[in-house]
Amino acid sequence: MKTKSWEVEISHPWDSLQVILSEPEKTLPFFPYFEDIRGDRVRFKVPRFIFNFGYEFKLTVGFQEHRAVYTFTGDKGILTITFEIGGEKLRVTASWAGFGEALMGRPLENFARGIAEAIRDFCSAQASCPRARIQNGKGVVERITPETAPALIKRVSWELKGEDFIIEGRAEDGTFLSAAVRGGKLTRLTVRDPEGKKSIIEADIPVLELGGDLFEGLPLNREFTIEVKRA
Repeated sequence: MKTKSWEVEISHPWDSLQVILSEPEKTLPFFPYFEDIRGDRVRFKVPRFIFNFGYEFKLTVGFQEHRAVYTFTGDKGILTITFEIGGEKLRVTASWAGFGEALMGRPLENFARGIAEAIRDFCSAQASCPRARIQNGKGVVERITPETAPALIKRVSWELKGEDFIIEGRAEDGTFLSAAVRGGKLTRLTVRDPEGKKSIIEADIPVLELGGDLFEGLPLNREFTIEVKRA
């Protein structure tokens, strides 16, 4: 069996991690090499690899105290992803038992690192997302700020399982905010202030890499009525 692990700092309780991991259909689209999920059937594809790793697995999920295991069983082997919290660290271990074990070192390392970073970012987004009352894609979000705007976009992206979407917000004073996400990346940010001045920021930033710097100086810090549209 070939095994690689990766650790990241995480200051969130096990309950937060369990929320993210208990819905793999929302979380898996942000894993490296992800291709498709339908029910408990998952496909991964490693590009430029020496053999075809693009085949189907059956996923089972198990939870223990401060530990979770995703087991992917396929015709050519078994891929196991283990999540463990110790102190303020999340440790993700990716193991492959099957065809081509000796050649799986780098893909498994990329897999463990990418998964650990994605889970860490989604836990942070859950914790820092502004208070929201949203149902059927519409609702009210309290006090969007440069710090919470990225968390809101990450949360919506997770809820929509990585699908393309546009989120639009309008405040009572006329402020308008729109963010377009396509292919897992923020591609356009549009803002119109109360005086009608409009700014458009073209971008190409992966959702999980969004930070508050992009939103600095924008007329936020107010309550918005929002609508989420699948693009």
